[in-house]
Amino acid sequence: MTGDTIGFLLHPGEGDGIVATAMEVASRCGYRTWTTMVRPAEDVAEHAPGTALLVTVGGDGTFLFGARLAAPRGIPVLGVNRGRLGFLTDLQLEKLPAAIEAFAQGRAETQRRGMLSAEISTGGEPEAGAPKGRHPVLALNDVAIKAPEVVLVRLRVEADGELLGEFDADGVVVASATGSTGYALSAGGPPIDPRVGAIIVVPLAPHAVITRPIVLPETTVVDVAVEHGRVFVAADGRHQAQLQNGERVRITPGPDLTVIRFADSASFLRQLHDKVHFGLPLKPVEREPSGEGPQ
Repeated sequence: MTGDTIGFLLHPGEGDGIVATAMEVASRCGYRTWTTMVRPAEDVAEHAPGTALLVTVGGDGTFLFGARLAAPRGIPVLGVNRGRLGFLTDLQLEKLPAAIEAFAQGRAETQRRGMLSAEISTGGEPEAGAPKGRHPVLALNDVAIKAPEVVLVRLRVEADGELLGEFDADGVVVASATGSTGYALSAGGPPIDPRVGAIIVVPLAPHAVITRPIVLPETTVVDVAVEHGRVFVAADGRHQAQLQNGERVRITPGPDLTVIRFADSASFLRQLHDKVHFGLPLKPVEREPSGEGPQ
């Protein structure tokens, strides 16, 4: 990796001695280090030139935040888990010092992850703090367009300018392959290996029961227009805007994210089994004891 600096993005309250040890290892390996917690967007922008790696220490939310900051600047990201699930993060905190040494010695692997870019077109006044008109936002997991109440909305969804569907539903989720194991999975979508160049469109509780999620190439441009009702737009779970009739969201490929992994990193299938128990029986098979069975 190019650059001579390693940054550490810490979730508030994550001032851990293991992080300090990892920084000492980085220094011994010839890297300068910096940390950020209070003003991460400003700090990442300031230190981006020459930064070879951004380490996020927290949960999946911290990793998603770091990914949105790092990807446009071409900075690889290593996720360290201090949260509950840690599906996106690659290793536990106690392994961080050894991981930094392996990275410095060139024993790391890289994996490309495709991100999403959402351009929101509103006709009215912008919400507080939001620019008027179109304002693109990045998401690593998904962009959700959803009714705020328990009511049906009608959404027209186009893929590369061709009608995909007019859905009477609670909303629609457009997810990357990485995000297929998040909201999209809980809404009935299939899990997709993040190495696959794909996105998935998942209608939420559609009125037409034959409607199913669809997997598309990650280069697809997806337009979602509100034909009836009110919806809110969220990117990686962060509220972005409210839309009403005639307003729309255009979702296009975003910048590539480079994720750092190691030879012993858990595979996609292993994570599915370990984290969400995908494909596993509810209880183990009860085997008959050795000898004669019941008469």
